[in-house]
Amino acid sequence: MALRKLPPGELRLSYSENDVEDVRNEVLSLSKLSIVADLPRRATTTVHDLPVELLEIIFKIAHNDWLMFTLHPEAYSAQPTSLRARSWKGLMRIFCQFPYTPSAVCRHWRGIILDSPAFWTRPAVFVDGKDPLASLSNLRAYIQRSRDLPLILAVVRKTYNVPYDTQEALNVSLFMDVIECHLKRFHDIYFHLSQSSSLPLISRFRYQPRTQANLQRLALHCDADDGPNNDTAIPRFLPSTHWPPSLTAMKIDGRNFMTMCQDQYSWAIVLSRLKSLSIERLQHTDDTQGQLSLVETLEFLGKLPELEVLTIRDVEFCTTLRLPPGTPPVTIDVADLILEDLNHASTKALFDLANLNPTYVMLRNIPIDALPYVPQPMFLELADIAIDQDIEDLLCFWDGEVLAIRNCDGFNDGVLSLFADDEPLLPRFSCPSLRELHLQDCENFTGVGLRRMAETRMDLATRRVDEGFSVTDVADIFVSGGGPVLVPEDASWLRTNMKSFVWSTGQPSGGSCHLDPDSVVPFTVP
Repeated sequence: MALRKLPPGELRLSYSENDVEDVRNEVLSLSKLSIVADLPRRATTTVHDLPVELLEIIFKIAHNDWLMFTLHPEAYSAQPTSLRARSWKGLMRIFCQFPYTPSAVCRHWRGIILDSPAFWTRPAVFVDGKDPLASLSNLRAYIQRSRDLPLILAVVRKTYNVPYDTQEALNVSLFMDVIECHLKRFHDIYFHLSQSSSLPLISRFRYQPRTQANLQRLALHCDADDGPNNDTAIPRFLPSTHWPPSLTAMKIDGRNFMTMCQDQYSWAIVLSRLKSLSIERLQHTDDTQGQLSLVETLEFLGKLPELEVLTIRDVEFCTTLRLPPGTPPVTIDVADLILEDLNHASTKALFDLANLNPTYVMLRNIPIDALPYVPQPMFLELADIAIDQDIEDLLCFWDGEVLAIRNCDGFNDGVLSLFADDEPLLPRFSCPSLRELHLQDCENFTGVGLRRMAETRMDLATRRVDEGFSVTDVADIFVSGGGPVLVPEDASWLRTNMKSFVWSTGQPSGGSCHLDPDSVVPFTVP
């Protein structure tokens, strides 16, 4: 656009079309800027400015997720069986983060955390910490800030890779003084220590006001039996008529269980509502005062009317005492029986002296050849059975519906063929009612043998109906852990003909073999 010199009083513009377009664009640009300038400026908001109600919701979600990860880390791992042992120290560090981590952000967040009693109901104290007084102060803080809510307490170690800890018992005694004074506040108490001598006396948990009994689950767990308990405190207790039977689940070491067997009548009242009991960790000693009689144990167990789950783990019983002649076996009416790490004498005497008829039986590292008879549960699980034990002989006389074999080197194609023997030597089939099979960490069988068993069993179940035999087909098969490779031909048949079929195995070389739920062709990872 050009401006020419004109006579006074006269002004003319000389412009082109491009000049007009430039002016129009400039006007539009200025108008947009004026509109933006007239808009109110948006205030900057951070997470610190969120309302209290919204922060409380966020903290509750974070708290629930934190609990899930610390209590069930296997749900977050592709290798759940080894996660807890491998990263225990890391998990314990995470367990102590809430509620202290969010409360350390600012005064506003700390106020919300302190005003939320639900965030202070799961204290964890460490008996091997550098400053036990700090742990004691931490426990008192949880008791105070949780107000009247029931507490779930864990007394544990940061590491268990120690041969012997002389301070463990002293620190436990320090914590027990506080625990005993506030026993009515605790819903669950869980001890996991290295030595049995560090565990508190069971009698210290017997005192509870009759109207305020909250303790429902108690675990006195240790990794090794190193002798009698060092707890010298004199426990307080009420008359037996006032003992509230609130306990429903208990895990107890052998030393403390001997104390209970010496006063069976009183403890039977305290444990009259007990549904789950685990007895563990008691080694043989030449001192008769330190031996646990199997007969006394069975007599005490027979006095617990509501007991449903019984676990006996790593206990060496005194089996010299027997029932008087003509006395019937002691009836132990439990639904689940779990036996682990028992010797030959204890295993044989247990089934000789007790009348057991559970629905579920798990035998782990048990000399099954010592069994005087074969139990007949509907669900049978064999784990870590030594290769010199005859699994085949046991299964010849078992007639249940669900069988689980875990880490048993003696399980092979010969045992599988036993389930589908068309012409058995005995006048009956082995495991005629078997319908579901679980195999985990079993490496001495083959996919061909598994398919042949399932195929023959299916054919027998169809033909034998007309001949008066009752044989079921194995319709559900689950294979996991260490195991063989499944070839496509066997995978296709098993996927097509089984009601449920899962295969996911790993090999010692590092490879693995998997079968997707919607596929009939397995894929292997070298």
